[in-house]
Amino acid sequence: MEEADLDFSLEYGFEGHGHLLCNLVEGVCAARVLAMVKINGFKGTDEILVLKCFINGGVFLKKIRINMLKDGFGRTVEFHCREKAEFLLTICNKSDDVSKILLPLELLLIIVSFLPFKEAVRNSVLFKNWFKACKSTKNVEFNELFFVKPDQSSETREAQRTAFLDFIRIWIANHKGADLDKFSLKLSIIGNVGEIIDQCVDFATRREVKELELDFTDSSWDMHEDYFADYEAPFELPRQTYAHIGLEYLKLYSCSFLETEVRNFRVLKEVSLGWMKVSLTAIKALLSNCEMLRSLSFKRCWNAESFHLGQEETAGLRKFVIERCRFGFDSFKVNAPNLKIFKYFGRMRFNIMTEIHSTEMEEVDLDFTFEYLYQGYGHALHCLLKQLSTARVLTVCSYMLQIIPSGPEQLQMEHSMHVRHLIMKASLHEDELLGIAFFLNSCPILECLTIQLCLKNDLSDNEEPFYFNLMRFWVDFLGDCECLRSSLEVVEINGYRGEMNENLLLKYLIFSGLLLKKMNINLLRDESGRLVESHSRQYAEDLFTIHRASIDLEISIY
Repeated sequence: MEEADLDFSLEYGFEGHGHLLCNLVEGVCAARVLAMVKINGFKGTDEILVLKCFINGGVFLKKIRINMLKDGFGRTVEFHCREKAEFLLTICNKSDDVSKILLPLELLLIIVSFLPFKEAVRNSVLFKNWFKACKSTKNVEFNELFFVKPDQSSETREAQRTAFLDFIRIWIANHKGADLDKFSLKLSIIGNVGEIIDQCVDFATRREVKELELDFTDSSWDMHEDYFADYEAPFELPRQTYAHIGLEYLKLYSCSFLETEVRNFRVLKEVSLGWMKVSLTAIKALLSNCEMLRSLSFKRCWNAESFHLGQEETAGLRKFVIERCRFGFDSFKVNAPNLKIFKYFGRMRFNIMTEIHSTEMEEVDLDFTFEYLYQGYGHALHCLLKQLSTARVLTVCSYMLQIIPSGPEQLQMEHSMHVRHLIMKASLHEDELLGIAFFLNSCPILECLTIQLCLKNDLSDNEEPFYFNLMRFWVDFLGDCECLRSSLEVVEINGYRGEMNENLLLKYLIFSGLLLKKMNINLLRDESGRLVESHSRQYAEDLFTIHRASIDLEISIY
């Protein structure tokens, strides 16, 4: 037998008999002559089990043709999009001969839509049916770094860049789709590239793109250095973009825009700006004209103006992110009544005059990893935390843990915080312990504590407020901790090495957490999954011997 034809379209055909069919399939495959399988009425139930048997056992199998179950109008009856598509893709990847799978174009379109653009293009080169699907993909990403390798010679990089630009032109010319969900272009502004940029933006806007990303940062810029120059955007957003009223997400890196032309972005929900000067006038223009704008992010942006955003501009804002920017922090005021998420990454630039007001705050992330000077910021951080105390989720860094005890209160906030989930990025060094105690004492309704072990901020001018006994520290400073008695249920530590300070804290939490239900200990591993510290598991297992204040506590080691 060279061909098997299975019909799953009958209402009471093979449903529930997948294992019986698999026995039949194994017998057919054992004959070693089956070359093609055709499945009609595919619904994604027992057929998947049978299909897997064919793939694994068909030694001479060349093709599997899958026809979806359709109604009288030709519409797919059972179409479990993502789950079935991804499962079939997994089967394909495990097969020794991927060319056996001949999926319908409509199913391939779904698979391609969930793949990174780079992977979709790679598969389109190998298989003809994938190439057809990729020409209609709704997610397009043109990234110069996929072609140009920075470690190559200048002549090689120039040839790679030319190939990249040619690839863009050919792809756009052959694209068959009528609309786009996302279009992304990352390109260094070297030479005359204005025409290709206009061509890309015109291609995207004509297809009613919902998400547009334009990144013109130079690959030679140091993406990790905290200090940066006053970057000027080398390119301006093409004019045709302003007429596109269906845009929902806009990311502009080193690409300026006309603040007077954004009034048509009526459904714009999220904006991310980076690597350029952004005036306060431009920010207010976005917030005032884009009534549906909910998320605003800045990365490595700068201006020297006082940063004041009033309630009238920010009424709709829900998420506000500042990453390594240089704004006028001497006078930084944001009054956003409906703001729910605030994230800040960068140097400590806030002062006691900083104002961030929101009655709806839910999540706050404060990361001063790049700060290395103490400079007496304890009072400024205390004032900032006081304004953000209504957040339910709070993430703090090593710098904050070291500095906050130097504020007006050393052991806890004068007013309790509303935090339910506290995330601390810490090394558990002695310099951080007072800060850890400060936050645990300040969060009386804390339910979940996450400790992400990381490197400590080394502050050359930091001094301990007073001496303490390390072995008795948690007994002395958490003895009256309310959350340990009445609310804390989950503790998770990531990157556990088995060091003394890690064990002292975990032992105290186990011994004192009256309502603890779960403690997850994630051992530090390298990229290959091997333990970095060979003794870490043994130290973690020793914690099982500690007397547990809660009879419901379950300790897990991963």
